[in-house]
Amino acid sequence: MTGPAPLAAPFVAAALARPDKLALHVGAKALSYGALLGAARRVAAGVAALSGEAPPRVAVQMDNRAEFLEIVLGTVLGGGIVALLDPKWSAAQRQAALDLVRPAVLFDDPGAYRAWRDAQPADRPFAEVAPATPFLIGFTSGTTGRPKAFIRSQASWVATLDASRVEFAIGVGDGILVPGPLVHGLGLYAAVEGLAAGATVHVLPRFDAGAALETLDAHGLTTLVAVPTMLVALLEEAGRRGVRLPSVRRVIASGAKLAPVVHERLASAFPEAGVFEYYGASELSFVSVAPSRDGVPFDSVGRAFHGVEVQVRTADGRPAPRGEAGTVWVRSAMLSDGYIGPADGVGFREEGGWATVGDQGWIDEHGWLRLIGREGDMLISGGLNVYPAEVEAVLREHPLVAEAVVLGLPDAYWGDAVTAVLWWRGAERATLAELRAWCHARLEGYKCPRRAFTARDVPLTGSGKIARAQVRAWALTGSAALEEIA
Repeated sequence: MTGPAPLAAPFVAAALARPDKLALHVGAKALSYGALLGAARRVAAGVAALSGEAPPRVAVQMDNRAEFLEIVLGTVLGGGIVALLDPKWSAAQRQAALDLVRPAVLFDDPGAYRAWRDAQPADRPFAEVAPATPFLIGFTSGTTGRPKAFIRSQASWVATLDASRVEFAIGVGDGILVPGPLVHGLGLYAAVEGLAAGATVHVLPRFDAGAALETLDAHGLTTLVAVPTMLVALLEEAGRRGVRLPSVRRVIASGAKLAPVVHERLASAFPEAGVFEYYGASELSFVSVAPSRDGVPFDSVGRAFHGVEVQVRTADGRPAPRGEAGTVWVRSAMLSDGYIGPADGVGFREEGGWATVGDQGWIDEHGWLRLIGREGDMLISGGLNVYPAEVEAVLREHPLVAEAVVLGLPDAYWGDAVTAVLWWRGAERATLAELRAWCHARLEGYKCPRRAFTARDVPLTGSGKIARAQVRAWALTGSAALEEIA
């Protein structure tokens, strides 16, 4: 009998070794490893029998549910490709994705899916799947605002699991909380990583800070995986409730840099936890990691992740000396196979085994990587280049600032007037002069904000990151959502 697909093999081994162990808990539904494998095997049989393109393509557009992971794991086992469609997309976005992916089947109704699944044979032998077989089509934001579709192979995620096992050491005894959406890379990878390790994965049906705290506490979970905005909301709720959770041993965060004050609050709420911030991209997978135990400088995204080589190159393609900024290039076994369909001309590109998504940064004399922005994000103020990420990092260090977004507003004299949109830690606020003085002590003068606003709300993308396009629209239109700081 042919063995299971390379990416699914660790999960299958865990399920065969401990079929009665709890694998997955989503809302009121709980599945043992044996039950989850049984469902995935039925899906695999159905996927393998699909007609059309090879490998067969399956699209899923569901909120967080156990069925979502059944479909993903089953498609992997069946040698197919699963395309992840965001349930929050408009009808036009959904149709554009379907036109691009052309799936043989779309699962967007849990009841219809279960009927299809239960009609498939339960004992079909595992399909033979080559490691290079593509298995995932995901969507990442393009510079034009239209999502771009990237594709990943099973081998790339096998390598990713091998690398994260070294860095995070998640094992059979761990319980993992995934409070964010499975349709986005952070949540889906965390769930698959946990199942491959034989751990127990708890997924919230939707993000709720109180429910996250209660789940961590009630089940004694050891691992929390979330984007920074979710961590901040969770910490605020923990502060209101006076909660401390020593059972949590690791907090894994990605999507944006954590402000120093967030690290302090994490240490208070989760006194036994190591914090692992990692930088990566959907197209590149892991790039670097900043474990709290390593004493990483606050403005750095850390050292190269296990199995990754990082190189900064100048505009003419030469390796940049330490301390000199350039484009961040990566070499590893975890890279995607690029985009499918139309792209916007920037983002992922590969040369001789090295790849980049256009991020700009530099490596200091100790090997710490610092990011200053991405191609297309750069502002030109007074004829000089300003990368928003660099200014945002300095503003987040301010004791009164909880979060910052930096953008350029049209200005007849400066071209782009460096502008900060801020969220505060409490009722106390800084003046524009105080913010400029803070930045001027740490940055060149031309990078300091010339205008600043307080945001009344926090607009979020589906993955829980700040919706920068919405913030920019507020600033450009003079929206009442922003209050200018004098």
